[in-house]
Amino acid sequence: MKVTDIKVYAVEAVRRNWTFIEVETDAGITGLGEITLEMFDTGVAAAVEDYKRLLIGENPLEIERLYDHLVRNKFWRTDTLSTTVLSGIDIALWDIKGKELGVPVYRLLGGPVRDTVRAYGNYWFLGATKDDYARTVDDYARAAARAVDEGWDALKWSPFGSSAYTATIDEERVIIECVKRVREAVGDRADLLLDAHGRFNLPTIKRISRKLEPYEPFFIEEPIPPENVEAMVELKRSTRVPLATGERLITKHQFRDLLNSFAVDYIQPDIIHTGGITEMKKIAALAEAFYIPLIPHNPNGPVATAATIHLATSIPNFMLTEYIDLPERADVLVEPLVVKNGQFALPTKPGLGIELNKKVFKNYPPQEREWDHYSPVRNIRMS
Repeated sequence: MKVTDIKVYAVEAVRRNWTFIEVETDAGITGLGEITLEMFDTGVAAAVEDYKRLLIGENPLEIERLYDHLVRNKFWRTDTLSTTVLSGIDIALWDIKGKELGVPVYRLLGGPVRDTVRAYGNYWFLGATKDDYARTVDDYARAAARAVDEGWDALKWSPFGSSAYTATIDEERVIIECVKRVREAVGDRADLLLDAHGRFNLPTIKRISRKLEPYEPFFIEEPIPPENVEAMVELKRSTRVPLATGERLITKHQFRDLLNSFAVDYIQPDIIHTGGITEMKKIAALAEAFYIPLIPHNPNGPVATAATIHLATSIPNFMLTEYIDLPERADVLVEPLVVKNGQFALPTKPGLGIELNKKVFKNYPPQEREWDHYSPVRNIRMS
């Protein structure tokens, strides 16, 4: 079997675009991957052409060799854009191998260590159009209670509004009140995960995290930017709130320093940015030696979600994964993924077990998008 081509497909997914790839072979078996990278849609699509030259004519079943081949021969290997494309290709090769052998990918990764895969909900606080944010602390409390009533037992959101680097006295009051009201609304029925998007300086997040301790957040994600491990260690010393990071770290080498320093309680590699299934399996094994759980970052499309489910099924130190339920785009798969009461059932079909429904792609042409993490649209009011 030889690789003959790589096709790229992009669809608009309400608040971002999803970018998928399909690796074709001369045996008629194809493999799906995902290379979604917000704000770099054209960049990842162009980079596929650069990788394609190294992949055409190769045996797609020799995954470990090809991973090394692509990393070594591209040389510039520590940037997120190129590693995202590498990740998508790697996922597609695993899909091909599973289909060729007639087994789900997780069977090739050592088999299942759990019966279901736990997920936490994100975007539960948005309106019906997914462009309408909750505006007040009461809005968040009501939305959280509704999400828990619908079966979610873990919820993530950013209560930090448009704060950047620091927070005013009023902003800080809203942050604390929002978390307090959500906790009161859900009680002990759900874990609360807070995402700071790396926005704060060290003294600010030290102060805020201490004030959040009574409401027992499951973690604060990216409380500060991820580059300075020593700063994260200093923050960890100052708070009882667990810390998590990793969505912007790539490959096992960057996670090594994080783990060696015991800087966080959880790591959050993203399967389509950190090196695909091949590399993330190694990162999981590395973290296992430090007794650190994985909580994969995954605000991505259904191909990334499927790959994450297979990886999560096969590793002992998985805890839960991110999932954005987007019924408006469920039809991009022939058979949509189903999460029930915050759990995914194990896949049963060969490969990733999913198929793109390409005939609907024309209904969702990709749109130009910019991040709004630090935008006033994220601001929360007391009432």
